[in-house]
Amino acid sequence: MKFEKLSEYKLKITLSMEELPNNNNDLDSLMSDPASARKSFLNILNKAKDEVGFNIGNNKVRIDAKYQSDGNFIFTVTKLVPKKKTVQKVKPKKVSINREENCLIYKFDNIENFFSLCNFLQKQKINRLNSFCKTTELYKLEDYYYLILDQINNEYKYIGKIYSCMTEFGTFFSTQEVMTFMLKERGRLIIKNNAIQICQKHFK
Repeated sequence: MKFEKLSEYKLKITLSMEELPNNNNDLDSLMSDPASARKSFLNILNKAKDEVGFNIGNNKVRIDAKYQSDGNFIFTVTKLVPKKKTVQKVKPKKVSINREENCLIYKFDNIENFFSLCNFLQKQKINRLNSFCKTTELYKLEDYYYLILDQINNEYKYIGKIYSCMTEFGTFFSTQEVMTFMLKERGRLIIKNNAIQICQKHFK
C-alpha cells in the first residue's frame, strides 16, 4: 500500500490485488457491499492521515478507481469543498494597483490548487471573467504555477469575491509589470489566455 499526497485536496493510493480490503480480488466484489466498502476506505484514509498527513475531516470525498496493467489498483481521493463554505467569510487581502501597473499575479503551490480555484469560482457563480480582466495567463516556473491577471477592471461586480477566492487557494505574488516579463521570459506558458475559463471547461 502506497500513499502519495498530491495536494491538500487530492490523494493517490496504490494497492496490489492482495491488499484490497476484506480479501476481495476485484473492485466489483469490493463495492458489492457499500457499507463494508465505506468502512474499509475510512480505515485506509486513517492510515493516510497518519502516514502522509492527508486529513479529510468532515468533508465529503470522491473516489476514482483505475486498474493498472501491472495488477495494481490506483485510487484517487478528492476532498470536496463544502457547499456551505462561502467567500463572504474570508476577509479579502487588500492589494493596491497603480493605473500604470494594472495587473495582479498569484502563485499556486501546485496545479490542483489552481483547478480547485477555477471550480470554486464556478460553483460560486462568479462569471463573465472577461469583464474582470482582459487576459488571464498561466505559467509554470520551477515548482510553482503563476496566474497573471492583466488589465483589470476595478469596477467589476465580483472583484472582492475574486480576491477572496484567490487567497483561499493561492498567495498574492506581485502587481509589478516587471514580474510578468520575468515569468514570460523564464517560465513555461501553460495556458495562453482565458486560463480560468478553459480549466472550468476541461478540468472539473
